[in-house]
Amino acid sequence: MNFIEELYYGNIRLSTQEHISTETYKQATAIISRITAQLRETLSEPERTLLERLIEANNNVIGEIGAAEFKIGFSLGVQMMIDCLSVNDNNVMNT
Repeated sequence: MNFIEELYYGNIRLSTQEHISTETYKQATAIISRITAQLRETLSEPERTLLERLIEANNNVIGEIGAAEFKIGFSLGVQMMIDCLSVNDNNVMNT
């Protein structure tokens, strides 16, 4: 199968791809985890519920942003391929 068929049949799963592994990302996620744990320990039950709702809403926003950025990137990649494939030989610079 080619890439388009693999994509169509759901054989390409971005969730199984490698995620960000920079040092900055690792430090930021560690800080978020540490602060979240501290807040869960010190907040009252209603405040913990608010915190969980905030985290869930933030995760939804991040997911929507990721999906939108993926669509934009995919569209730009397709446009780049169309432009590359539609170059007329007369327009190609000779070196």
